[in-house]
Amino acid sequence: MSYDRRGVLGAALALPAALTVGTLATASPAAADPGTIDAGAWTPLVLESGITPNPAAVPEVRLVTIAGTAFLQARGLITCNLVTDTKIGRLPDGFALPTAHVRAAAPRNNSQGINACRVEINPTGSVTVFGANSGNPITWVQFDSVQTIWR
Repeated sequence: MSYDRRGVLGAALALPAALTVGTLATASPAAADPGTIDAGAWTPLVLESGITPNPAAVPEVRLVTIAGTAFLQARGLITCNLVTDTKIGRLPDGFALPTAHVRAAAPRNNSQGINACRVEINPTGSVTVFGANSGNPITWVQFDSVQTIWR
């Protein structure tokens, strides 16, 4: 007796898909619960000397908690002249510290085709920018894209 392998495989894959579609078709939509979102206040970063905040976009951070998970959001812009990986500041006093290193990519001046750098916050609250060198200095960093799970 000969079997068509495609037909057997197709039938085997179609059964779970048909069951899933049936379950999804009869499921009721989840209700949005706005009570589970808590957005903290924006708080300015404490910057190191030589790091200049943009007056119209001071670097700030806040925590947003959604269904029990905390997320860090950052915004703002700094000007600088970084030629090595550099600590640019720290979290504000009283700000909840991360439980592990937190990393995100951020836009920077486009130099030699490189237009992003890594921003890292360590468990002590230090904020460091990575990716600069003497042949490719970082002259500004914009933090609006820094959004990551905090803890």
